[in-house]
Amino acid sequence: AHRNNNLHSLVVISPDPAAGRAVEGCQAHTTLDDFKAMEGHQFALMKYGSSEALDHYAHRLVQLIFQVFPSMQDAPDQFVCIRPGNICLPTAATLLADRIQKMLDVPMGRIVRGKALTRDFATLDSAEERAKAMQGLFKYSGPQLDAATAVFLIEDTVVSGSHYVETQRVLEQVGCPLGKVHCICIASLEGLSAKTESELNELYFNPRHPDIAQRLIQCLKDVTENSDPTSRQVKFILNSLPEERFGEFACAFAKEELEFQEWFLLAAPEDGLDLKYPETFERLSASLKQAQAKADITIVGTPVASLPSPRPQRGATKTWAPSAAQDGELSPRADRAHGASCAADFVTVYVRLDELHPVQTNSVP
Repeated sequence: AHRNNNLHSLVVISPDPAAGRAVEGCQAHTTLDDFKAMEGHQFALMKYGSSEALDHYAHRLVQLIFQVFPSMQDAPDQFVCIRPGNICLPTAATLLADRIQKMLDVPMGRIVRGKALTRDFATLDSAEERAKAMQGLFKYSGPQLDAATAVFLIEDTVVSGSHYVETQRVLEQVGCPLGKVHCICIASLEGLSAKTESELNELYFNPRHPDIAQRLIQCLKDVTENSDPTSRQVKFILNSLPEERFGEFACAFAKEELEFQEWFLLAAPEDGLDLKYPETFERLSASLKQAQAKADITIVGTPVASLPSPRPQRGATKTWAPSAAQDGELSPRADRAHGASCAADFVTVYVRLDELHPVQTNSVP
């Protein structure tokens, strides 16, 4: 198992694209600065759960998948899409995988995480730290893989490759040869610091930006229908904002509809983030309880984490309640909806990565 085993990406980001090594399946090479200028805003929105941005990248990745696996169009049941590991709350990568699996109509396997990380993975400095954090973290749940033509893990970025390497080990343990294991991702970061991923994530969501409170409120409203907020959104709000900016967010949050506040605060305990960041969680909970009291809601005094489920619905056009659990679900709890379906005629285009430095894409029969 290794980082570059059957790695296919839309773009490779490296200090010197002209001198960079060829990466199988890559469509373009670029520098970090060029990627930020051309793609950074849209990429950050995707990482923070924007439904529109996720649709955009899912369609791009489906195009790449058909280039890598041309026979999939004739025999889709011979390929297995692997949903990456999460605890309970969705991540950008799991939301991408859900969309792609629906668009391709292929079997789905899942990497199930057995525990939470104690630190934000994107902020870990070295490949060694990342590899250590991944050890023993994953298990596989899904269809048999020995007869599949290929299985492919969906990721948003590959930096050190720790997630992908650990996934390969888990899949090999359940009988899938490493030669059949592939990774499909948006960006492969080559020769760059591990913290570059965190830098890209916060390009639009700078915790010190004067408009960060409104940006965060809006990105919460832009999440996939029938979904929780992403783990990144919740962690960022509870842990990354300086005091002044968190105070501004808390004030803006308190002005939102009660259903919206409950939806967010009910999500945090799903990944244990209410216990991990108790001070900021309690500050937001207190504002909700005050609003509930003013609205004469009968559950005044009930801890937010104990509020009844399903989640309240927010209007006729956006539903904040979870969907029903799927049959045979083996993850730590019933997952949320797999994301809004992507229309085949999706036409929004933000940037053409293939206009950077196109290279040849290899394919698997």
